Amino acid sequence: MLPAPYEALLRAYTAALARSHLAPSSRAVYLRRARAYLAWIAAAVTDGRLPGEPLADMTAAVHTATAYHQSLTGRRPTTTTAVLAAVEDFHTRLRLGGTGIPREPAPRLHATPVRKT
Repeated sequence: MLPAPYEALLRAYTAALARSHLAPSSRAVYLRRARAYLAWIAAAVTDGRLPGEPLADMTAAVHTATAYHQSLTGRRPTTTTAVLAAVEDFHTRLRLGGTGIPREPAPRLHATPVRKT
């Protein structure tokens, strides 16, 4: 269970997702990732990695999202990109401001030339 302020944010995000046009499966994934993000924030505040109230204003929220992004090092780029999409959605729907974190571009598919015989 999340601390009260983060639980309230998760409830607000859940309500915002319910009004979205995302598929139910996407909503579930985004909600799970938002919960993990909030749990990370709560732990980071408790152990002093994040000062003050990390989502109190846009500047603090961007700093928090950047710190979370840095904590994701070592994961596959596609996983990191998917997690960041959910964090960005969380910030947008709760009007915390964009995270400003660039996501890895999708890998380019190289078509194999077709040989005419």
